[in-house]
Amino acid sequence: MRASAAASACAALSMVAACGSDDSGAPFSPAPAAAPGSGEVVRDPDRLAAGLLAADDLPGDFAVVPPRTGPDSSPVPPIALTEPADCARLLTPIAQQWPGSAAAASVQFAGPSFATIDIDAASYPETSLAAAFDALQAQPRRCTTYSGDDAGVRIDYRAEDLPQPPAGDASSAFLLTASSDGLTLTSATALVQVGNTLVQVTVTAPETVDPGVLTDLTAAQVRKLRA
Repeated sequence: MRASAAASACAALSMVAACGSDDSGAPFSPAPAAAPGSGEVVRDPDRLAAGLLAADDLPGDFAVVPPRTGPDSSPVPPIALTEPADCARLLTPIAQQWPGSAAAASVQFAGPSFATIDIDAASYPETSLAAAFDALQAQPRRCTTYSGDDAGVRIDYRAEDLPQPPAGDASSAFLLTASSDGLTLTSATALVQVGNTLVQVTVTAPETVDPGVLTDLTAAQVRKLRA
């Protein structure tokens, strides 16, 4: 959903201004292994949601975006057409990418100039924790380059390694660019393990995302989950 939203924003931006772009690419480093879980599996979605960052934890002028729902109040599923098709799962919530979580929660914030911050988490029992963490890291490594379609507009995607300081019990990060007609949005994402909970923090902006912003947000999210 986040990648699709970024692509839609990039298509809209073509009407008003150019997004920044960076043609350099970074090959992926080996994916770290998950650490042993803490043994505490969060089973209450409300408790897990309370552990996610809130608007007053964020820098600048960001506001919570209400979840999109359909006519029956059910969540609207993401709509994304990509080639390969499996790459449409990149940046979708953790619990959707790897089923079997005991609880899941997510929040999205919108800021100025099409900037967004997306955070989601899922808590897994020990038997599936490592497999889930491995699967999340494998997805961007499989989808280093792919294409998509948003209402007839071709979007080209590129995923690459994003060096970040260690966070939580285990972590890695990547950068996803969505480009159309020379315009580019960037999504910087951290994947972090905190005990038996996996969390995904994504910062998207119509210019190159300062890696330090993702570092600070990730560190703050880890502190709040541990608290």
